[in-house]
Amino acid sequence: MVPFINRPLVAAAAVAVLCLLPGPARGQTAAQTEDDPLLRALIDEALARNPDLRAAHSAIAAARTSTERARALPDPMVSVTYTNDGWAPSLGSMPMTTLGVMVSQALPYSGKRDLRAAVAASEARRAEPALDRARLALEGAVRRAYYGLALARELEALTAEQRELWRQIEVLARARYAIGQGAQADVLRVQTEVTRIEQRAIEQSAEADVRLAEINRLLARPLDTPVTTQPAPALTPLGDTADEAIAAALAVNPELRGAALAIEANTAAAAAARRDLKPDFSVQGGYMNRGGLDAMWLAGVGITWPFNKKARESAVAEAEIRAKGGSHVVESIRLQLAYRTRERFTRAKAIEKLVALYDGGIVPQNRMTVEATLTSYQAGKVPFVSVLEAMAALYADRWARAGLVADHAKLRASLREASLDAGGEMSGAAASAPSAVPAGTAGGMLAGMSGK
Repeated sequence: MVPFINRPLVAAAAVAVLCLLPGPARGQTAAQTEDDPLLRALIDEALARNPDLRAAHSAIAAARTSTERARALPDPMVSVTYTNDGWAPSLGSMPMTTLGVMVSQALPYSGKRDLRAAVAASEARRAEPALDRARLALEGAVRRAYYGLALARELEALTAEQRELWRQIEVLARARYAIGQGAQADVLRVQTEVTRIEQRAIEQSAEADVRLAEINRLLARPLDTPVTTQPAPALTPLGDTADEAIAAALAVNPELRGAALAIEANTAAAAAARRDLKPDFSVQGGYMNRGGLDAMWLAGVGITWPFNKKARESAVAEAEIRAKGGSHVVESIRLQLAYRTRERFTRAKAIEKLVALYDGGIVPQNRMTVEATLTSYQAGKVPFVSVLEAMAALYADRWARAGLVADHAKLRASLREASLDAGGEMSGAAASAPSAVPAGTAGGMLAGMSGK
């Protein structure tokens, strides 16, 4: 017969487990994400130090110097000539023997220099969207790396919490085994779960180190420099509609501005090509020394006539076609950006609904299930595997919720970035959640949303 004196040990262990269970999930304020001073400081430092952004600044400055060079006159040509009358040197004795200095200057047709300068200025402005894109991409990369680091640290804390809870459950399982109400397999199964927790702790520690190195790379500082993050990423609901988000993206997208500047540059190039059909001129002047005889001088005007009009006309046609084709490029960019923005907006809104389900139903219900299962297990009404399943489901759902919140923050960062490319907004935290996730939970929904 089992001694009754050991039963309080089981009750005490069960109470300890129940006390360690997390409370209902609570939402966080929007200001924690929007006004996060830690993230803002990292972004400002990246914008000031990142070498890629500095290189883009240098490219812009270099492009702007080409305008005056395009407007400048061609370099004058100076030549020295000697003309000898007869075979023997006869400077000063023969009237046709001269030592002369000639200067010539090419003069483009009126307006050509200004048009070439306009083309150079347009080409310089075409480099500016690349700087804007580099700035937006850098800010988006810092945001996503920051949220990735915060998620890894949150999952580390969640893993540590789960480890402690499993250890308390091990005490409960040992206590029941000691009084003959449990099986040794229950104790071994708990020990297996503790070992699995250590595996996830190692994985999340490595993920945190990788995200830390990524942030420091973007900030151009030593890769192991410490970075402080918020305790857990907050979910900030999107306040506007999809159409408003698309309008905001169209307003800041650098590629759209670059396409408009390309049309401007090609229009200027067409105007310059048409002016190239006009002739250019040149002026010459010279002085000829004749030794002891009177000096001579000369002056002349030359013209460069564009006889090969086909080549110049083809340049005009090419520039005009490029300018007209630019409107199709603009429309293509608008459609692509609208699609990407609506895709991100739709995913973010879906995540908001999923997180609301977690906070208002799934996680609290899981907690109550764990409490009821532990109570029933203490009373010997359910097997130990029920406790394992309930506990695993609780932490799998909390793990998935944390991944959803981080994904939402990354989607917000991508909406700010207004990129045409599919970014890495989905963390995959749900896919790598602890085992025993019931099929059909929101973790599976997240995998479907990410296209996996």
